Amino acid sequence: MECNYCGKEVEKSKGKMLVQSSGKRLFFCSGKCQKNWEKNRSHSYPDKEE
Repeated sequence: MECNYCGKEVEKSKGKMLVQSSGKRLFFCSGKCQKNWEKNRSHSYPDKEE
């Protein structure tokens, strides 16, 4: 699984999972990533070109 905010790999038994009312599951490597995602903050990937 991959963190929906920063793109890091998340182990199956680690991290946080958020289930939206629509049924979509979101995975986060930490509470910090979840809070930033909830506040709609943008994230730049240092290794990826956009």
